Parts: sequence; structure tokens; C-alpha cells
Amino acid sequence: MDFSIRAATVEDCKDIARMVMELAEYEKVTQYVKVTQKDLEQDGFSKNPFFHAIIAEVPEQHKSKEGKGIGKALMSKVAQLCVAAGCKQLNFSVLDKNYSAVDFYQRQGCVNITTTIGYHCMRCEGEELQNLAQH
Repeated sequence: MDFSIRAATVEDCKDIARMVMELAEYEKVTQYVKVTQKDLEQDGFSKNPFFHAIIAEVPEQHKSKEGKGIGKALMSKVAQLCVAAGCKQLNFSVLDKNYSAVDFYQRQGCVNITTTIGYHCMRCEGEELQNLAQH
């Protein structure tokens, strides 16, 4: 398959927001999605960005539902960026019921640390975050 990988730009935020929502719909968690295109533009492309993103571009004539090799190429690029930045580990979040994603990550050499060491990812948000910030 013919595709290229590049750094995301602010112009990509509309598509990134759409893909976040598509994933949330697939995983049936749309009620938890609060991020907007404007949030992505501000958080990812301001003076001190909170995140960086990469994009896989597929020429129109090569687009299909299969996406053969794109996921692995994206993960490889992220791993390259991590190694170059001196990172020692790379973490992914995936719903336990998203079996195809869990299997994909494991095929790439990832380990499910929830089952191997009992590690849980905890979150504080909304009113609880505000309360915590006041103490």
C-alpha cells in the first residue's frame, strides 16, 4: 500500500477530532468525549503544546477499509520518535473489550501491564479535579 507519514499540522485538527469521535463511537464511549477541534488546535499547536501527532496520508486511489500496514507503520514511527527523545517506555490505552486492538498491540511486542503487574490507569477530572486543585 502506498502511504506517507508526516507530522500533524493545525489544519489536521478537524480530521483528528472526527477520528477521535469515530473511535469513541466504535468503542461505544461517545459520552466521555469532550475534546473539540478548537481544543486540539489550542492544545497541540500553541507555544507549549500538550501533545504531538503524526498523520498517515493515503493517496485517494489507494484508500480502502483494510489499511494494510498503516497501523504498524504509525506505531513504528512513534517508537522511533520515543527512542530519539530518550524515552524508556511507550504506553497505550485500549478498552479491554477492543480485542482486535489488544491483539494488535501484543503482536507488536506490547505487554498488557494490567494483567502482568496489576497496574491501573487512574483519572481525576471535572469537579473532583477542581476539588483536588483546591487542597
